[in-house]
Amino acid sequence: MEKLTGVILMAGLSTRFGGPKNKQLCLLNNKPIFSYSIDAFSSSKIIGKLVIVVNKDNKDVVANYLNDKNIKASMILGGKTRQESVENALSSLKCDAEDIVIIHDGARPLVDDNIIKEVGKAAKKYGAATAYLEAIDTIAVKSDKNEIKEFIERTAVAQIQTPQAFKFGLLVEAHKNAINNKATDDCSLVMALNKPVKLVKGDKKYHKVTTKEDIIYLEGLLK
Repeated sequence: MEKLTGVILMAGLSTRFGGPKNKQLCLLNNKPIFSYSIDAFSSSKIIGKLVIVVNKDNKDVVANYLNDKNIKASMILGGKTRQESVENALSSLKCDAEDIVIIHDGARPLVDDNIIKEVGKAAKKYGAATAYLEAIDTIAVKSDKNEIKEFIERTAVAQIQTPQAFKFGLLVEAHKNAINNKATDDCSLVMALNKPVKLVKGDKKYHKVTTKEDIIYLEGLLK
């Protein structure tokens, strides 16, 4: 398989995490959260170029980690939103339209080489792909009064994860077509172009760290 480009997003402000420290700098099993995704992507044999999107709070720590581990990666500053951060990354790349770019949330530390390869292969074939989980719990739509409005068949629902992979030209077009900067997921921008996104079975371990309780959960999986 040809070499792909990896983009790890680490520029979030951790507003839901709580506490003074950026969640990317918190420890998970005695390692900083940000280090797991960097290690996974930098050691993957299908990743030829790695771009890490950081913010002013973690850029020095990430830069020191890359230097200490002798990891070759470009580091750029993110924007005010996730979409702006992805756009900054895309602007820094020199790729052909058919080249595959894999976007990953650095707050999902337990990513592994298998899912990186699988979403990359799916994107090469279909143009866009994302990791996902089947819904387990009963799913309902709630009303403005915080009451159940209706139930949704859970087999028709997918819980979207990252990594997500796209043909470079398609992703650039999707971002140019975006009306505003509020998209929380690149797949939604691609679908706005009426393009399909292939689902690739993910894993519970690709869980995103949003609160301190999520760290406890992932430490349990590691044990």
